[in-house]
Amino acid sequence: MLPDIANRLSNLSKALETVIVPAIPDDNPFAKEQAALMLGHLAMLSEQWDAVYLYERGSLHNMTALARRLIACTDGLPASAALDRLAALLQDQPECLPLTASGLNAITKEVGTAVDQLIEVAFSEAGQHYRDCVTSQVLQYNRLQATRERIWFRRHGMDPDEKELGTLEEMLHTTKYLLDGDLS
Repeated sequence: MLPDIANRLSNLSKALETVIVPAIPDDNPFAKEQAALMLGHLAMLSEQWDAVYLYERGSLHNMTALARRLIACTDGLPASAALDRLAALLQDQPECLPLTASGLNAITKEVGTAVDQLIEVAFSEAGQHYRDCVTSQVLQYNRLQATRERIWFRRHGMDPDEKELGTLEEMLHTTKYLLDGDLS
């Protein structure tokens, strides 16, 4: 029987805690600090590994929704390569999403790059009305996506307002943190 990912991560943590960390000399605080960081990351990966696909699917949804909203802001703008590229990317999105989290992430990054390029055009070539529309849409996206990221990395324990955050389950399984609602 092959060990599952959770078991493998647990074994890595156990080896680090029981064998490697005790072998680090006391006069090497940097190595001890790095080992503690590794243990923290392994604990976070243990919690997240089975949810990565859902997290990436939500991130892609939010980025795509932002892209559609930005395109809707462009009425009356002259054609631009950035606008054409973003529209083409949205039109060419696969009907069936990739089956891996890394596949979803690759699409999110590609759409995100095109969104960034359209925003640059908006602020260098468009009028105030368009800049205001873009700013409003980006802020709405950022409020939701940043909250998703804060929840995702909550286990680090470094968020000063952690108590105001929803749960990982809520973030992954509800539409509360999605721009334009449901994932369909």
